[in-house]
Amino acid sequence: MKLSFTALVLIFCGVCVTSIKAESGIEANNAARQTSVPILKLKNTIDLGFVGPSSVIEKLSFSPDGHYLAIVDNASIMKTDIVVWDLQRNKMQSHIHSPIDYGDSLSNDLLWSRDGKAIYFGAKNQWDPISGESLPDSLVIGRAARLNKDGDKLFTIVGDVVSPSYIYIYDTKDWSVKKIYADGLYVGTAAWTSENKIMLGVWGTKNTINKMMDGRFLAAMDVGLRLIDPLGNSPTKTIWYPAVPDDRPHYYPWTRSADVSLSASSYASNQIALGAGQIIDGRTMNILTYYSHDELVNKISLAASGGMVFSADGRYLFLKDLRSIEIGGSHATNVIIDASTGKVVSRFNGGHKGIAISPNGKSLAIGDLNSVQVFDLQ
Repeated sequence: MKLSFTALVLIFCGVCVTSIKAESGIEANNAARQTSVPILKLKNTIDLGFVGPSSVIEKLSFSPDGHYLAIVDNASIMKTDIVVWDLQRNKMQSHIHSPIDYGDSLSNDLLWSRDGKAIYFGAKNQWDPISGESLPDSLVIGRAARLNKDGDKLFTIVGDVVSPSYIYIYDTKDWSVKKIYADGLYVGTAAWTSENKIMLGVWGTKNTINKMMDGRFLAAMDVGLRLIDPLGNSPTKTIWYPAVPDDRPHYYPWTRSADVSLSASSYASNQIALGAGQIIDGRTMNILTYYSHDELVNKISLAASGGMVFSADGRYLFLKDLRSIEIGGSHATNVIIDASTGKVVSRFNGGHKGIAISPNGKSLAIGDLNSVQVFDLQ
């Protein structure tokens, strides 16, 4: 099925991808030197084989001071462990057994409190990363928790899949909460901007489908992006992507024309990763395309499925493409994209799921089934 992007309410300019074919680490680093991309130098490999023979690393998260790396591991089916690793002493600091399976959940990232004294996925459970002991349950409810730039605000998305959503914004000092109604829309994903606004990926519910929304008729498969100001000082901005015909037999006759899932944020450049092929500006909502729709569908359908993260300075987006594993390879392809141009500037093989960059931008960690490789970024 071919999508007609001329049907968009707003039309955006894409940037063509220029690939550097660097199949080995040496070739990737040679290409990096030519384009000033950070050079990767393997510093350490953390072996988590002790967690279990079938364990799979899913997510990684550095502490605010970069001293520790929290590793989310699916020790077995429906079981999530967290290993906190002391990077300076190169030894395990704590081993936590979560009563809830968070590992396979794409929306629940492992977060560190800004003082580094607690780790949590958002609602309820939280732990002391140093001792591994459980802390009193938090008052937070909802999913897809994200901390803002300063760590003093945390939002969650509240509401089931068929009902209008709310955004709950918590003050992390006293956990007081402000509730924002999403105008009868369902919020699939959301992300902070560097200006403490929130970008939402939305679509209609029974309250809004077949009704007027933002001056237009909202159809069942329409999707959109909304930029809201929790303080109410700026008007809400919205981009709607009208549904397009789906000519496949036995399918619903209309389908979504865009991926409005939001993931990694760069507070340095005020950008957010949009879907698996675009970057959206957190102020203007201008969109930069680095993988076209056809590329995502026909060539790299698992782009970024292993995770993505911006460099600390916001210049580059690192993503893990698992397509090479799907077709029989042993490792993911790590892609480095220039966040200002959308050009693929380097690739290197290695790892599986999970990717993180330290707050100071000097270390990159990538998961590789039951081990983690930690690189110096130069």
